[in-house]
Amino acid sequence: MIAPSATVTPAKPTTSCSPQLTLGVTLNAQQQLGDFNFSGAPALLKTLETLVFSQHGECLYVYGQAGVGKSHLLQGCVLMAQEAGADTVFISGTELLKIPAQQANECLAGLEGVSLLCIDDLDQLIANLDWAQAWFHLYNQLMQRGGCIVASSNSSPRQVDCALEDLRSRLQLANVFQLQPLDDDACALMLQTKAKQKGLELSDELVAFVLARSARGLPNLLAVLDQLDAASWHEKRRITIPFVKQIMRW
Repeated sequence: MIAPSATVTPAKPTTSCSPQLTLGVTLNAQQQLGDFNFSGAPALLKTLETLVFSQHGECLYVYGQAGVGKSHLLQGCVLMAQEAGADTVFISGTELLKIPAQQANECLAGLEGVSLLCIDDLDQLIANLDWAQAWFHLYNQLMQRGGCIVASSNSSPRQVDCALEDLRSRLQLANVFQLQPLDDDACALMLQTKAKQKGLELSDELVAFVLARSARGLPNLLAVLDQLDAASWHEKRRITIPFVKQIMRW
């Protein structure tokens, strides 16, 4: 089974499936909901806050293309719930794929008792019938016990590749939100906000330079920022456009 962790410790992943099966899932303590851009779905934040503290058995399903911040959103939910003392678990569907599908029920056993279950990349799992059946049973048990689920996927419940139509029907009953890619202004604000959290100051001109050359999507932009931060610290230099050109080879 997957054992819920009471605290978030970024350097010490503890999520596991049975004594023989271990999954390393490290939460990023900086992935707070307060840093997430909800401009494309303004009602989503209030819905999340209500759901996280609900005990009425609810499911929220968010979907969108890669890079729109689904993992950030789910990890932020876990962090918020844990700060409130809730019993919560974050699971990566991509990580669960490392477990043989025949052991799906064993792996998910015990999760029906948590207050909040956040499953990232659910679509990666439910195309397989064994995983779909295991999630169908877990979904029903959680709802009956008043637990809540936040799931992410690349496509809507109607379009997702799901091997079990009964599970699809359940997912279609969820509160469904689509996440849209950030526009240039939102990306620029996000980069500057993240830079300030690292103690860095990025000029508008420098941010525009990065946006014009970096691959789009939050993971790509944040990876560039992390690389520049590490290089700046190592070389004891300010982050300027010439420095960015040198480090990123643009």
